[in-house]
Amino acid sequence: MVSVREIVSGMKIFERNKVPLEIKIMGIAIYIQTSSIRRTAKIISEFYPVSKSAVHKWIKKFKEKLPIIVEKNI
Repeated sequence: MVSVREIVSGMKIFERNKVPLEIKIMGIAIYIQTSSIRRTAKIISEFYPVSKSAVHKWIKKFKEKLPIIVEKNI
C-alpha cells in the first residue's frame, strides 16, 4: 500500500525540507477544506510554526503539479 507521503515525495514538489513533508501535506489538505490560507496557517501553527506566505507557496507549488485538485485562485 502506497502512502500519501510517498506519492507527494515522489512528485518532487518541494525542494527544501525545512518544514516536515507531513506538515505541508496537512496544510494542503486543510486548505482544500477551508479555502483560506490565513485559516490554514493558523491551524498548522498549532503543530508547527508556519507563516501565511509559506502556506501560500506550498499551495502554489502543489497546484502547479496537480491543477485539477486545487482549483482555487491563488
